[in-house]
Amino acid sequence: MSLSLHSTILRGCLLICLCFLCSADFMAEIHASSPVGSVSEVDDFSALKVGDRVRVVLRRGGRYEGEVVEKSGDSISIKHKFGTAKVSRQDLLEWERFKTLAEQYEERAADCKTANDWCDLGDWAVEQGEIELSRQAFREATKLQSNNARARKALGEVEHDGKWMPLEEAMAAQGKQLYGGEWLTPDEIAEREEADSAARRAESLKGRDAYVVELRGRAWAEVEPIVTTNYVVYCNSTEENARYYADVMEALYKAYDKVFIEKFWPRKFRKSPRSDVYIHANHQQFMDWTGNGPGIGGFYNLLRQDVTGYHGSFGSTGSTEEVLAHEGTHQFEGMIFKDLRFLPIWFIEGLAVYFGDGSKIGRRKVEINQIPRDRLVGLQQAIEDGSYCDLRKLLRVPQQRFSGFFYGHAWGILYWCIYGNQAPVKAWTTKENTGGKVLEDWLYHVQEMDGMCNYEKEAQFFEGLITKHTGLSIDEWEEEYKNWILKLPVEEIGRKRGREFSSEAIKLEITKPAGWRWEKSGSLYSDEVVASTSTGSKKRRASTYAWPNWQHAELSEDYARSLVGNIFRDVKYVDELQERQMGGNPMMVAVFDGKRVIGLGENNTPQLGEERRFAVGFFGSPDKIYGNVLECETSDWESAEKFFEEYTEKFKYTG
Repeated sequence: MSLSLHSTILRGCLLICLCFLCSADFMAEIHASSPVGSVSEVDDFSALKVGDRVRVVLRRGGRYEGEVVEKSGDSISIKHKFGTAKVSRQDLLEWERFKTLAEQYEERAADCKTANDWCDLGDWAVEQGEIELSRQAFREATKLQSNNARARKALGEVEHDGKWMPLEEAMAAQGKQLYGGEWLTPDEIAEREEADSAARRAESLKGRDAYVVELRGRAWAEVEPIVTTNYVVYCNSTEENARYYADVMEALYKAYDKVFIEKFWPRKFRKSPRSDVYIHANHQQFMDWTGNGPGIGGFYNLLRQDVTGYHGSFGSTGSTEEVLAHEGTHQFEGMIFKDLRFLPIWFIEGLAVYFGDGSKIGRRKVEINQIPRDRLVGLQQAIEDGSYCDLRKLLRVPQQRFSGFFYGHAWGILYWCIYGNQAPVKAWTTKENTGGKVLEDWLYHVQEMDGMCNYEKEAQFFEGLITKHTGLSIDEWEEEYKNWILKLPVEEIGRKRGREFSSEAIKLEITKPAGWRWEKSGSLYSDEVVASTSTGSKKRRASTYAWPNWQHAELSEDYARSLVGNIFRDVKYVDELQERQMGGNPMMVAVFDGKRVIGLGENNTPQLGEERRFAVGFFGSPDKIYGNVLECETSDWESAEKFFEEYTEKFKYTG
């Protein structure tokens, strides 16, 4: 999933700069604020010392606020959000000391004598947006008065059988679980699930028109948010879809919490008690509202800590659930890390792939530590064709150059650390705990990061952990690691039985020509979902691609021509695109000479195959576009054409 995190962060940085002058993060206690040159302020400036927190206004325009880390004569160095700035007294128009909210909290806390005093302090902290401080205050209130209803309710607790407890525990005591934003008994859930299953089966039988009607969704003005324990979900698809996605987000939160247990990873940087999630009814609306292109499935807003996505498929096998898991990971990262800009991008995106692509996501349960098929295929291809990005380079790729090519590489490193002892092929033993030690030391380290990321420094630190805990040089470790990656099994997205391939995930059935052999998943080209090749001296290949139909539109000639441009280069048409009936399916068909895109390099640069003759047949469904391709030598076309006719005639859409 491409993380639009890069573009979002850039926009976020601009917003931060604009909002810098009116930051609500601090409440000022003014010690000096007067034009430079007056007698009184000379003494005030002279009184500034290392450790003071100051806010200064520059004569040339702009402001800094932060901690004085150095003082020399009439100059001070201020450590602020974006680095360290050295300014002299003559550079300044105004200055003032201030206290942070945490310092103000400690001062107010010293005056708290009763439970109500602590509750008042908790309310004050909520008003300042300091959720963790507010919870501390309310917990102090319960120490003085255990049954204080005001504090207990503020902590999200309810009274059950004369005892205060978290809502989840109270409902569990009554035998109820959260389902679709409601607390239901197991019997009620079973009834709902049966009804939901029947409804979804019925939905799968809908035709194009009915499906498009669903994707139109509801007007946002009619949407009521679904409030859960950790999220507020806004979705203008159907109300049932909104409730479904609300449950998915809660299941994802539990998965995040399994790895980053709250006891050790407090959500101290969470800006509100519940995180916002926005889900548009379809991809086109998502693009219209957010300004993103068709290659973006969702994004996380660094400043607001909210996630935006859409209802529908993404990529050949991607889904809304996977996008929510990926972007929800960034949202969760924002709760436990001070600032994502302080962390190396490989770590940020690697975690998102681990939880997003690398999970089996259900309505109420998420299974982590799965191998993401597409990422593994891309990583194995890169190792085999020589485009693999080695560890030294990966750790140093800056955020602005971290393209989708690197996502699988980043996932591989974290998967080795987290699950290398339990993967289908073991990289290290539980007793050795090699990867666990590397990750543990790394996580302790990243918790302390407090400034814009120094990629060279952090790369050297991680390399040191690898050599320390494995006892190998980086080159020695990497050879073992690559061999381990190549041995990991690739999950098939469909089932092959004799000559037939069928897939529920991408809703198709195809039949390969008699005597041809199936290509292994690791040998598929970029975006291919299945392929077969002829035996003997003739080099012929029949394959099928699948992309999301993000416009949910009828397949037009222009649309088909753009698809040709996506997977081929240097195209010279022999037979121009035209609509034909192939096996009862309306397809846009063409024959041309050109070069196929067989992979993408680290800068998303297409890797091209040899010039060949291609025949293509595109078919459009409500949520997917399929491309059936036959490849052969130019001189072999007359003999090979019959295989293209057969392949497309037997193509079946099963949605």
